[in-house]
Amino acid sequence: MLEIIKIERKRILSIRVFLVFLAIVALFSAYSVYSILRSYEVPGVAGIAVTWHENLSHAKADRQKTQIDKEFLNLMRQHEGEFTYVDERNLVGLVAANYGGKSVQDLSDEDISNFYPRRLSNIRAMLEESQVIHYTQEEIEQFMQNAGQISEIQFGYAEGWKVLNDGMNVFVPVLLILISVLLLPLFGIDSKSNMTELYRSTKYGKTPLDHARVLAAYIIGVFLYLLGIFLHFVIKIVPFGLKGWNQCIQSNVNTFFSLYNITNLQQFSLNVMVGLAALLFAVSFLLLVTVIMEKIMTSAVIFVFFWILLLLFEQMYLWPVNHYFANFMPLRMTSFSHYYVGNEIYRVFGSSLSCMKWSILVSVLVSGILLAATIGWEKVKRKRGLY
Repeated sequence: MLEIIKIERKRILSIRVFLVFLAIVALFSAYSVYSILRSYEVPGVAGIAVTWHENLSHAKADRQKTQIDKEFLNLMRQHEGEFTYVDERNLVGLVAANYGGKSVQDLSDEDISNFYPRRLSNIRAMLEESQVIHYTQEEIEQFMQNAGQISEIQFGYAEGWKVLNDGMNVFVPVLLILISVLLLPLFGIDSKSNMTELYRSTKYGKTPLDHARVLAAYIIGVFLYLLGIFLHFVIKIVPFGLKGWNQCIQSNVNTFFSLYNITNLQQFSLNVMVGLAALLFAVSFLLLVTVIMEKIMTSAVIFVFFWILLLLFEQMYLWPVNHYFANFMPLRMTSFSHYYVGNEIYRVFGSSLSCMKWSILVSVLVSGILLAATIGWEKVKRKRGLY
């Protein structure tokens, strides 16, 4: 079995293919970093007034161990002129989100004193006024208890982790598609490989060959996924640095109202875990399609159509479709931001489960069903002599 897996791994993941994979991931990550760094440049009359390096350096030096508290908000309220640097703009975003668009300079003494109660009040209003989920009072109180655990937000430098976590919504789906494309020839057949298929089936037996290919698909997929995540992490984090890994995610304006009491590093780890579950689904679905259709081009067309369908669901944002279908599919699963601010729940046997937990459970279960269907279809083909 190990020998067959090794042969199939070399067939699918040759040195040339492996280098192309690394190059695509590196170029995608580098371009993403370049685009983000450009957004940190502050334009001036004669060109660039503040470069991205100066902007980030100012944030690193100015925000060492700052907490968002009454003293800090009062100090920032006295700031004269425009807020230029990224650390200042981050605070502007948090204040605007918490106070309905108010600027820092417009805050009253009462506003400054009620920063955290105001955040809790906004979260309660979001829960009680939700148009798609009717929470029970018990669920609301549980949510509010979780939200109340954030009594003070550290406002130190954490740009690298913010950029990394926010960007995974795009990178991970691209990575899953790239891995799936590389795995297409595993069961897919073209005219040039028919003799090889016959030879290997004769030498090893069709059943061991099929089982080895299934294992090879998951091994290669997980290996490339983890390697891609690592390469993307390194390229993305190098210009920003690792500072802020232990800072709570509420310091990011995109997750300011999140009920998850976790750090930036924990958020990244959760994203990687959910992405891994999505990868298992993508590989299982691909195996079933290629085993049924056999031809590489036909399988590729169906796989592309599947992802286009998921993209349409994501663009249309139909809540019932997302809640009962798309949340368990790879694209919606890797749209990580909705886990932290959507407060979506599933009621299962009298218990309330978060969208993240239930999506992972259902997706892994469906992946297992798809894998069983793949193995079952192969057995049917062997029994009926359809090869």
